[in-house]
Amino acid sequence: MDEKVTVLIPSYNPGKYLRNAVESVMNQTYQGWKMVIVDDASTDDSLSTIQDYLSDPRIILIKNKQNLGQSKTQNVGLEQIDTRFTMMLDSDDWFFPDTLEILMNEAERVPDEVGLICGKKTIVIENEDGEVLYKILDIKGRSFDDPYEFLLENFIPYPRFYRTSALKKVGGWPTDDPYEGRYLEDRRMDVLLIKDYKIHWIDKMLYNYRKHINNVTVNKKAILNEMIKWNIHYALNKWGNKFEPQFSINKNGWVELSSLIPKEKN
Repeated sequence: MDEKVTVLIPSYNPGKYLRNAVESVMNQTYQGWKMVIVDDASTDDSLSTIQDYLSDPRIILIKNKQNLGQSKTQNVGLEQIDTRFTMMLDSDDWFFPDTLEILMNEAERVPDEVGLICGKKTIVIENEDGEVLYKILDIKGRSFDDPYEFLLENFIPYPRFYRTSALKKVGGWPTDDPYEGRYLEDRRMDVLLIKDYKIHWIDKMLYNYRKHINNVTVNKKAILNEMIKWNIHYALNKWGNKFEPQFSINKNGWVELSSLIPKEKN
């Protein structure tokens, strides 16, 4: 089969969850995929849980010799990708069985100006023992082609089904922030893409996002809030430095962009 999409899984100490992620790809109704797993110098036994799958010729496993962080790890994987599309899968999340089929059908329909396709997700809340406490259906979204509208919406696309040529045209995931790409790599890519590409949302449930005690979003809120502001300033400067951002804190304690104030012309 002529594979058209590569599922990229950056992985660092996901434990038992990695097998669940890999199996969700193996069990897709659409089988024209490749998989690139990049282990970022994990210290747990997660890789041993998927040994029986690694003989599949569609799967490439790369092991970083030292921990590089999210963006650099994803760029290592991107170097191996030669398919038209790239689908991100966090090592503790998983797909619905028809996720890739839905996205591939949509990708064949949309124009080349679409750099990212996303949709709806289910947030699965677990306790420290891995028991599911409850689920939240994240069903709101929209498509974007204006960079400033995208920023003001404070929208976080999920899942992330990229046109590979778009990823490579912008140079991969950037690492020029204070943390060298370790945090907020998804939003950093968003602001690179939305300048020259469209973000296309579809009204389909596509992704299971696991939220548990070890999530970066749970443990690093202060750093992530700092990076949200940094990334917005970065984007605005890159787009011509026309606006001054105004921020607020939402009910969950996250920084959001509340408005853009036009700068006075000299």
